[in-house]
Amino acid sequence: MASSAAPMDRTFAALAYVMPLASALQAGFYFFGFLAEQAPAVLQVIQLILLPLSPLIAIENSILGLGVFILLFAFVVRNTNISRFIRYNVLQAILVSFVISISALVLRTLGISGGLLGETLLNVLFLGGMAIVIYSVARSVMGEYAEIPTISEAINMQLPY
Repeated sequence: MASSAAPMDRTFAALAYVMPLASALQAGFYFFGFLAEQAPAVLQVIQLILLPLSPLIAIENSILGLGVFILLFAFVVRNTNISRFIRYNVLQAILVSFVISISALVLRTLGISGGLLGETLLNVLFLGGMAIVIYSVARSVMGEYAEIPTISEAINMQLPY
C-alpha cells in the first residue's frame, strides 16, 4: 500500500513503536548482558541511541503503560477522524508489543527463561522485536505501511476504512 502521509502523521506513526521497543528491550536482558561482556562499546552506542526515548520507555514499562495502551486504543485506533495511516501503525505497534510481552511472560511462567533454551528464545524475541520496530519505523518515516505477515492482515480486517 502506498501512502502520501503528511509529515506529522509519519512522526506520530513512528512514535507508536515505542511500545514494542520497550517490550523488546525487556526481553533483551540476556543479550545486553552478553554485549556488556563482549562488546561494551556497542552497548554504549545502543544506550546513547535510546537515551532520548528513555522517558517514554520508562512510562511504557511501568503500570502507566497499561493506561497508554487503553488510551491509544480507545482514542486513536477507534477514532475515524485520525488518519488511517496513524491508526494502522498504532494498532500494529500494540499488537507487536502484545505478542512480545505475552511470549516473554509465557517463557517466564513456564520457568524456561533461564538456561540455554530460555536465553535463546528471549534473544529471538528481542532481535525479532527490534527488527520489526526498525523496519516499521523506517517504513512509517517514508510514509509507507509496514507490512508484517499475519499482523498486518489482522489490522486490515479491523481497520477497513
